[in-house]
Amino acid sequence: LFNAQLYPQGKTAMFLAFMGISEGAIPFALESPITAIPSYMVGAIVGSTAAVWLGAVQWFPESAIWAWPLVTNLGVYMAGIALGAVITALMVVFLRLMMFRKGKLLIDSL
Repeated sequence: LFNAQLYPQGKTAMFLAFMGISEGAIPFALESPITAIPSYMVGAIVGSTAAVWLGAVQWFPESAIWAWPLVTNLGVYMAGIALGAVITALMVVFLRLMMFRKGKLLIDSL
C-alpha cells in the first residue's frame, strides 16, 4: 500500500520519533494527506487521552525518550504511546486500502 521509496523513510521516521522529532512523518503526510493527517490526529488523541485517563502525568514538556524517566506512571504512558501508534497504523492502512480499491490511490513500485 506504500511506494517503495517510503519504506526506508519509515525506518528513519521511527528513529526520529524516539528522539521527539515528528518531522519524519512529513513525507507520508505529503504523499497522501487525506489518509495520513486524520490518522495522525486520531491516534494522538486516543493514545494521549487513554494515558491521561489511566493516570500518566508528564511533568516535563518533552516527548523524547530521554524525558521518559520524568513521567509519572511510565508503563501507562508507554501503553498510551503504543495504543496511539496502533490506532494510527490501522487507520492509515484502512484508509489507503479503501482509496486503492476505489482506484484513487496509485502506488509506484520502483
